[in-house]
Amino acid sequence: MATQTESWSIAQRLQQTTEELKTLEQLIVSADFSPRILSEFRNAVDSVRQTARVVQMWMGLQQQHRDPYSVMSTLSGDRVRRATQIAKDLTIDLQSLEVDFGTEGLAELFQAIESLHERLAPLFRAGDRRL
Repeated sequence: MATQTESWSIAQRLQQTTEELKTLEQLIVSADFSPRILSEFRNAVDSVRQTARVVQMWMGLQQQHRDPYSVMSTLSGDRVRRATQIAKDLTIDLQSLEVDFGTEGLAELFQAIESLHERLAPLFRAGDRRL
């Protein structure tokens, strides 16, 4: 749990970020830039929004003296959704040749996806679940 000083610092940063986002909103409306940049920004904002929602749920359950760990499935679902979107975006990047063998971290990504596939595959084989 955050100390009172840390909580104040977080609250202050959240207020500053809120103001910055309001300013950024005005710039977005009047600017001309790549739709891809806007899409990545929207994904990042959505990720923060989902995390804030889960934290708020966690705090609410704690205040009600209920088990806050019940929100972990919500958090996991959000992570799966974000990973799916990132995988789709990377597929487009690979098709458009924006990502190639020289892209930093590609080997690590390949290993992580291989590992993820190994752990996902049995879930879909068990009980003949359809994709």
